[in-house]
Amino acid sequence: MPSSTSIRMALVGAMAAGATAQYCDLPTSYTWSSTAALAQPMHGWESLKDFTHVPYNGQHLVYGSNVNGGNYGSMNFGLFTDWSAMGTATQNGMTSGTVAPTLFYFKPTGVWVLCYQWGSTAFSYRTSVDPTNANGWSAEKPLFTGTAPGAAYGPIDQTVIGDDTNMYLFFAGDDGSIYRASMPIGNFPGSFGSASQTIMTDTTEKLFEAVQVYKLKGQTKCGTWTVQAGSESAPFAGKANSGATWTSDISHGDIIRDTNDQTFEIDPCNLQMLYQGHGPSSAAYNDLPYRPGLLTLQNPAPKQGGGGGASSVVSTLTTRISTKASAPASTVTTKAISTTTTAAGAPTGSTVPQYGQCGGSGWQGSTVCASPYTCKAGNPYYSQCL
Repeated sequence: MPSSTSIRMALVGAMAAGATAQYCDLPTSYTWSSTAALAQPMHGWESLKDFTHVPYNGQHLVYGSNVNGGNYGSMNFGLFTDWSAMGTATQNGMTSGTVAPTLFYFKPTGVWVLCYQWGSTAFSYRTSVDPTNANGWSAEKPLFTGTAPGAAYGPIDQTVIGDDTNMYLFFAGDDGSIYRASMPIGNFPGSFGSASQTIMTDTTEKLFEAVQVYKLKGQTKCGTWTVQAGSESAPFAGKANSGATWTSDISHGDIIRDTNDQTFEIDPCNLQMLYQGHGPSSAAYNDLPYRPGLLTLQNPAPKQGGGGGASSVVSTLTTRISTKASAPASTVTTKAISTTTTAAGAPTGSTVPQYGQCGGSGWQGSTVCASPYTCKAGNPYYSQCL
C-alpha cells in the first residue's frame, strides 16, 4: 500500500438540457490550497476523523468519529462561523456509536437524518429535529440489512443522496467495488432492505472506502461513470496537488455543500473539501493521529450559462473517479492505510466494552467482548464489539 492517501474522482459524460443560471463544470485537473490542522482532539481523544459537514443557520455543523486507544467513538463540534474557529469549538462526545457518519436534512418530512456503520445492522440511521444536540437523536433504525457480495468484511462507509423521485444508498466493501441500493423517496426515512447492485469494479487499490455522492449546482447531466482524476500524480486531491504541508494523506473527505438537504448539492465555482490528514507516524491505522483540514480549489473552471449536468466523484486510496447514470454526482474517498505495526489495546484475557476494538491486523489486545456483545470485523484493520 502507498504511504500516502489521495482522493480520486469521476465525471458523468452524457449531457441533458439544463438550467439557465450560471454554473461551473469541474476542472480537468485540480490545484488546491490547504489549511493547517484545524482542530486538536479534546477529552483525551487521540484522533478526529470521518467528517460529515452541513451548513446550519449560517454556521458550520460537523460530526465525526473520535478514536482513543484504537477504540472508535462518535462526536460533533459545536457550531462555528469561520473555519479558523473550529479549533476552539466544543467537541461533544456521543453516548451512542455512529461511526463514519453521513448527516443531512430530509426536506420532504422536515427531519434531520444521521446515517452510520457498525450499528445493529450493516448500516443504521437515527433522526432528530435538533442536529446540534449530539445526544438528542432517536433510537437506532435499520438503513440497510444486506451484505457486499465480494467484501470479506462486509459493507463499509455509506452515503445517501436523493433526487426528485428516489433515495440512493452508496457504499464500499474494501474489495474493488462500489455498491448501490435505492427506494422511492416517499418511503424514506426507512430501510433500503438487503438488496444492492454493483455499479463499479476495479482493483482494491483504486476502489476502496469512503464513497461520497453529490449533485453539481445548476446542472442536470447524467451518463455513465468515467474516470476523471485517476492517478497518484494527478488525483482529485492528494500529496501531489493538495498544497498541504502538515500531511501527505488526504482522505475521507466531504465536499462542502451549498445546501444541507438530501440533494447533496455542491458548487464547483467555489469548491472546498473537509478532509482528514495526519502528520508523520508509523502507528497502526487505528492509532494514526488524524485531524481535520480544509482544501480550497485554486483553479475552478470558467463560469458558464445554460445547460449542464450532474457529475460524480469517486475518490479512493490510489487512483480513481467516476460518475453514474440515473443518480446524482458522486465522490468516493478512502481512508489512509499505512504499514501495519502492533497495536496496543485491552490486555489479553480482559474483556472489551461495547464499541471497543477486539481485533484487526496487528491487534494484540483482548478479542473477548463483554456480554452480550460480539466481535465483528469492520475491515481488515479493525474489529469492534457490537
